[in-house]
Amino acid sequence: MVITMHQKPDADAMGSSLALFHYLQQKGHHATVISPTNYPDFLKWMPGCETVIDFESANEKALEAMKGAELIFCLDFNNIDRTKNMAPVIEKSPAIRILVDHHPEPKDQFEYGVSDNTAAATAQMIYEMLYKLGEEKYINRTWPNVFTPAPSPTPDLSVSPPHRPVYTVWWPI
Repeated sequence: MVITMHQKPDADAMGSSLALFHYLQQKGHHATVISPTNYPDFLKWMPGCETVIDFESANEKALEAMKGAELIFCLDFNNIDRTKNMAPVIEKSPAIRILVDHHPEPKDQFEYGVSDNTAAATAQMIYEMLYKLGEEKYINRTWPNVFTPAPSPTPDLSVSPPHRPVYTVWWPI
């Protein structure tokens, strides 16, 4: 299983990918997170970040992980082109592509998934998905990943308002 995100990932892309990674690990699955490009140092505090493979700088390692993947989770992007040099590899892969994204107008490049532009962030969608599936017991309260985008949602207005409030993902009281 591979989890990937858009090039030059932000807190939402990295946070949602690592949150899904930790969940899948707890469920006994082997997953590899691959970033299409490098990412900013200020994201390196996230638990699990040290396991993320940079496709550009560790190309052989990334290709090896993708070669055996049956599933590719595509998080926080609505068009495979947003994965830069990984795009041809994802497109040619026999793996099933699963989209989880909050940007409008996803391309018809994914076998399964959800695109919800009323969500403020993909990390919010991952949290809500796990909660609605009754899997909240696997969400470790020490993961800051799911909550990372709350103070810094995408400011470029690429996501159409109105957004479901991000505060709806905070822990139930």
